[in-house]
Amino acid sequence: PLKPRFKMFEDGTHEHNLRPARRQDKISNMLKDLLGAKKLRDEAKSAVPNILQPQNDKPPTLFAGLVNQVKSENKVTTQKDSEFSQLDCRSFVQKYGHCQEVVGRGSFGVVRISHKKSDNKNSGQEVLYAVKEFCRKPNESDKKYSRRLTSEFCISSSLKNMNIIETLDLLKDAKGDYCEVMEFCLGGDLYTMIIAAGKLEYAEADCLFKQLIRGVNYMHDMGVAHRDLKPENLLLTQQGVLKITDFGNGECFRMAWELEIHLSDGVCGSSPYIAPEEFTQKTFDPRCVDIWACGVIYMAMRTGRQLWKVANSKDEFFEEYIQKRKNASGYEPIESLKRARCRNVIYSILDPIPERRITGKQILNSEWGREIVVCEAPN
Repeated sequence: PLKPRFKMFEDGTHEHNLRPARRQDKISNMLKDLLGAKKLRDEAKSAVPNILQPQNDKPPTLFAGLVNQVKSENKVTTQKDSEFSQLDCRSFVQKYGHCQEVVGRGSFGVVRISHKKSDNKNSGQEVLYAVKEFCRKPNESDKKYSRRLTSEFCISSSLKNMNIIETLDLLKDAKGDYCEVMEFCLGGDLYTMIIAAGKLEYAEADCLFKQLIRGVNYMHDMGVAHRDLKPENLLLTQQGVLKITDFGNGECFRMAWELEIHLSDGVCGSSPYIAPEEFTQKTFDPRCVDIWACGVIYMAMRTGRQLWKVANSKDEFFEEYIQKRKNASGYEPIESLKRARCRNVIYSILDPIPERRITGKQILNSEWGREIVVCEAPN
């Protein structure tokens, strides 16, 4: 029998059992179910007009943007879908094996699994690697393309932490296209997991959140900000180890020999996770921006919804949050979190004034942060 995805034990410990599955397959199946349900709803509407009113009083679910996302991902041109011969040269095969099935698509290109037979020939086991192939942006020169990819690789390969994906290699094929070799996470990504589950129970969400903050703290200690934290960029092992990935928007805000940080500028990232100061300030502390995104991610895990489409005054849901966080009755989605210690920290993370926002270290040192049980999953 299949083990449950998440299991709590009487002593307060727990275990994760994430089943390996291709993100694309999971999402395709969900979309089929969704479209089937939509057909039934349309039939019901035509039979009894006004039977189903759209809910405009709530912010969108994570599922809401899925159809457009899949459409855009499928538009990515992947001439190499059938064959990956360019990198099937002897040195690549010796190191990483043979590239096979596509497990993810995005605006960047595609991710494939590379299968390498274990050095212990008698074991019959394989080592799996994720190989991320990068498309060029429209009208991107060779120089800019090369600088963009080497910059991302320099950041990601320098970070060595249990909660950050291990980046192993950057390679160039015969046509001059780059690909990055990383460890492969069999558990998929957090976005797909939330959609499949609807929402996560507190102990599961708390464990993943604490791992996320540990990874972010390490990153910030190393002088690196991610600038695009979201569930899609958080990968999971089968045992529930969370790993931050995709440093395409990452930046170094402090070099090893520097004491002062460099402030960031410009808006980047995915709309629901972007901190409000990115829209209102010319420069800002990128660490505060990452922490804000972590708060939105936690609420997505617990509610299955985005809190707002974008954190600025034009968004009615964000405006509602700004008003209600000041009231004694509070903001309902955060108030629905049962434990006061948790609620207080989430309000402090989602403080619209970045100078007042709680830091990653303060989160871990809070009463809530200290009491969160992180599973002893093998890496």
